[in-house]
Amino acid sequence: MKEEVSYYYGLVFSCPMNKELDTCVYKEIRELSLSERIKYINSLTSNDRATLIQKHKNCICQRENKVPFSRIAIL
Repeated sequence: MKEEVSYYYGLVFSCPMNKELDTCVYKEIRELSLSERIKYINSLTSNDRATLIQKHKNCICQRENKVPFSRIAIL
């Protein structure tokens, strides 16, 4: 099933882990004004958005000591 990019728009507002890391790919985006954040995300190509999302997923997995989402086998 294809993921909806809109599911990830909330990442431009805050980190779901409550404290972003200095290495977070969204850190600089979150420093923009609210309207600039939305404009920036909307201006990205679908590949750029997918890259940001994958980096976010990898970060969450590392922080929770789990296997990255892309490597989880579907049973």
